[in-house]
Amino acid sequence: MKAERPWSAVWLVAVAAFTAGCDGTRRPVAPQSDAGRASGTPAARAMGAKLLDGAVSTLGRLDDFDETRAVEQAFDRLNQWSRTAPPAAGWQADPLAATLPDRLRSAAPALDRSSFDAAGDVTHLRDRIWLSAIARAARGDAGDDVAVASRLFDWTVRSLALVSDPPMVPSAATPGTRWFMPGEILLSGRASAAQRGWIFLLLAQQCGLDGAMLATGDAASGNLRPWVPAIVSEGQAYLFEPTYGMPVPGPGGVGVATARQAAEDPTVLAGLSLPDKPYPLGPADMTDLKILVAADPWDLSRRMATLDGDLAARHGVHVAVAASRMAAAAAAALPTDSTPVLGVWEFPWETVGRRGAVAAGVEAVVTRELAPLEIAFVAPGPAGRPARTVRPLFAARVREFRGDLEGPEGAKAAYLAARPSRTVLADAVRQLPPEQAENASRLYGRMKEDATYWLGVLTLGEGEYAAAVDYLGRMTLQAAPDSRWTDAARTNLARALIGLGRIDEAVAALRADGSPQRFGSRILADRLERSAAEAVGR
Repeated sequence: MKAERPWSAVWLVAVAAFTAGCDGTRRPVAPQSDAGRASGTPAARAMGAKLLDGAVSTLGRLDDFDETRAVEQAFDRLNQWSRTAPPAAGWQADPLAATLPDRLRSAAPALDRSSFDAAGDVTHLRDRIWLSAIARAARGDAGDDVAVASRLFDWTVRSLALVSDPPMVPSAATPGTRWFMPGEILLSGRASAAQRGWIFLLLAQQCGLDGAMLATGDAASGNLRPWVPAIVSEGQAYLFEPTYGMPVPGPGGVGVATARQAAEDPTVLAGLSLPDKPYPLGPADMTDLKILVAADPWDLSRRMATLDGDLAARHGVHVAVAASRMAAAAAAALPTDSTPVLGVWEFPWETVGRRGAVAAGVEAVVTRELAPLEIAFVAPGPAGRPARTVRPLFAARVREFRGDLEGPEGAKAAYLAARPSRTVLADAVRQLPPEQAENASRLYGRMKEDATYWLGVLTLGEGEYAAAVDYLGRMTLQAAPDSRWTDAARTNLARALIGLGRIDEAVAALRADGSPQRFGSRILADRLERSAAEAVGR
């Protein structure tokens, strides 16, 4: 069943000043030495727990607050907490950080700084809070590691429409422009294969799973090529293909393949081949895989290592990564007799570096893509409270991340509020100066398209297949056949049609996919047709 609009009136009043992120005020902080910290007495720890709870609660509900003030408040509480908490005992930079090029390390925040700042640190915490909530909801009642990983991967593929930018490895010819940080990837709902892999591994980390990006080639000669993320469980590395949008199928097409199975059984990777598109890797490539841990500068920092223990214990949120331990676990799961090359994946650090390069114009790209989330409405307040100004699309995304879907304060209501009628939109545009009207009209249209598509994805995730077909088919593909969601709407529509048993229509939707995921869509279409033919033959 489709969600119903609970708000009797919604009036579009303004487009907020578009910003690239949600960092709020960026105030520097004077460094604090470990010697200046409290001794960790019970009273200090109790006070610290309240401060930390307040920071987490504020960052987890940014849709309820003025964002700039909320970020400032969370930042202040983090710094107060740091004065009550003992330092990370014997902290040293993870040795794997030294495997990164100097150009990436020099462009990143210092790992050994002990004080928090209101820019990257608060955003890092906010993003991990979102990821932790998404991971809890996505894993559901899955028990074993592979089942959990499969559900996390399914969420990633369903929720992040595949695009080609930025590439796995940038070059002069393909430098990339969409260098989004994790929270921005989640908000945008669009990701390249590298970004899908990054988000998937971050979700796995929130569930306590070990994982890494596997790579082929040789770093010394400059041709190291990240391939797919792998989740390690019970000495095996399970493979997930972000470009094809599917786990690598195990032998006979059953289950999720491991790296050892891909090395021993030629049919495993061959199962990802098409007559006109052989899969580029084979068993021989599996015997010389490299291990790259997905960890950005904050994941490896001293201050996040200090924060991680309390945060994980109290809220189930992980903000630090034990890169060397994770890499060692992955190394033990690979099909090789030699010692695999271990390192930190450059892609997250490349993202940080390119966000700091003003000449690259990346901030402008992020601003444009996330602009519809900054459109503000005046909406009735809950339970008789006065009207308030909200950003419905931003609110919908944040509420969906934390699993608040139903009711007047849920994600569905906010998505519906971001789909005002044509009359409301026309009235809003008429109130603007002529020089702003055209741009505003275009943004309002994008907001409505985004909200419609995301309602389709949300209902698909709930198993409400008929509603998903309506949102993704009639209201997205038919209403806006050339939108930025066209290909993703087709692949997700196919999922909903499969759920309804409408296999022929699902196959047609998959074969129409023109995105970078099209080869995976064709493979899935072939499987569906074979299964249907076998069912008829029985």
